[in-house]
Amino acid sequence: MDSNPDTRNSLIVRMHDRDDNEAWAEFVQIYQPLVERFIQKHRLQYADAAEVTQEVLSRVARSIESWDPDHDKSSFRGWLYRITRNLTIDFLRRKQNEQHRIPIADPAVSQIADPGKVDSMEFQAEYERQLFQWAAERLKSSFKPVNWQAFWLSTIEGVPVEQVAEQLEIHCGAVYVARSRIMARMSKLIQQRLNETNLSLCEKDQGSND
Repeated sequence: MDSNPDTRNSLIVRMHDRDDNEAWAEFVQIYQPLVERFIQKHRLQYADAAEVTQEVLSRVARSIESWDPDHDKSSFRGWLYRITRNLTIDFLRRKQNEQHRIPIADPAVSQIADPGKVDSMEFQAEYERQLFQWAAERLKSSFKPVNWQAFWLSTIEGVPVEQVAEQLEIHCGAVYVARSRIMARMSKLIQQRLNETNLSLCEKDQGSND
């Protein structure tokens, strides 16, 4: 898999086609958990967080064609972060007006309304965790179960290689080989998605003109 993919096939460009169900399904798989966790962090109950998440996904669907990375001076992730933050603020303020249960100076509103760099960095860190999980789910079936277990136990769970080899009844060298191969595939797939969500307007134009 090419780590610098042809932008004609990139996820963000493909999402301009509302009939590309595969692209939209992949977008939801990667980004919906990210958006939900960010919203829940700001003290929304599960049902409310689910409602705001659907608003975010709907806004992206309506606005993706008009998103201009050069004009916005940000990546797709930065654009998504602003949509998520703004719609969460809107929801909290609606609760204030409709139910009068949240004080005007409630920190749930003031914190997200003026998040600073910390909130944005947390969103980015959560995105990277979610992207890793997505890549793992996507690649797991591509490897023999014993090799995947060797990778997961030694790399993710931190089990010593010697113990993994004994548990799986394989040589230590096989653990190292499995770990190296899977990490290489994981890194390439993750980098591909990172490249696509950093897509520039120039790249979008190239994709549409090819």
